[in-house]
Amino acid sequence: MLRFKETVLSFNRTMPNSLKDIYGIGKQRGAYVSNLFGFSDHYSINLINLFYFDLITWTMKHYILEDRLKLGIKNRFSLYREVGLVKVKRYDVGLPTKGQRTHSNSRTSRRNIIF
Repeated sequence: MLRFKETVLSFNRTMPNSLKDIYGIGKQRGAYVSNLFGFSDHYSINLINLFYFDLITWTMKHYILEDRLKLGIKNRFSLYREVGLVKVKRYDVGLPTKGQRTHSNSRTSRRNIIF
């Protein structure tokens, strides 16, 4: 069982797909990190040893991930709320914030709201 901070990485997937479980690492960054050490995108994470896993975790410590990333997003949104941006007001209500249409797709714009 390989663990990065509080995230447990699954053994039955490829390396980039397992690294995607870490908050802040997506498809591209996971592929970049696996290719950085010479592993292909189809290489399974259960085949690496602890030395390579330590190298991968050392590399990922230079990125802003998990708690630091969540805190940065939270601080940015609190600053936007203080300024009074329309973007945050629309985000709080559950409406699209980047100019999407709401007249003909009102159900889809509010689909992901949790009250």
